[in-house]
Amino acid sequence: MILAGRHVVASGAGADGRALLRKGEALLRTGAYARRPDVPYQRRALYEGAWLALGYTAHGKLDQACEVTRMALPRLDQVRSPRSTALLRTLAGEMRRRKRNQTVADLLPDLEAALARQPA
Repeated sequence: MILAGRHVVASGAGADGRALLRKGEALLRTGAYARRPDVPYQRRALYEGAWLALGYTAHGKLDQACEVTRMALPRLDQVRSPRSTALLRTLAGEMRRRKRNQTVADLLPDLEAALARQPA
């Protein structure tokens, strides 16, 4: 849903895209992204957290995107997930365009450092 919402927003149908983003965010908020780091399924938590952060970013909810991203960063050192890493690289690119926001500016160096430690 997040992917579809991002595409619809990018195509110019903002209201329809935001509705899809809201639905996707609602689904992911009930998922694994907020699991404690000491429980199983960290790969799923990382993947869902990356999608949720992308949804929040596309929706302009930058503080929430940064909060979810901060939860995902420690998982990058535990989990090898090329799909999640690719999503977080996309997120980093989108956040670079929004670095005037103080929360984003504070997060971006940590996100980029975590991604730099990942295999190419």
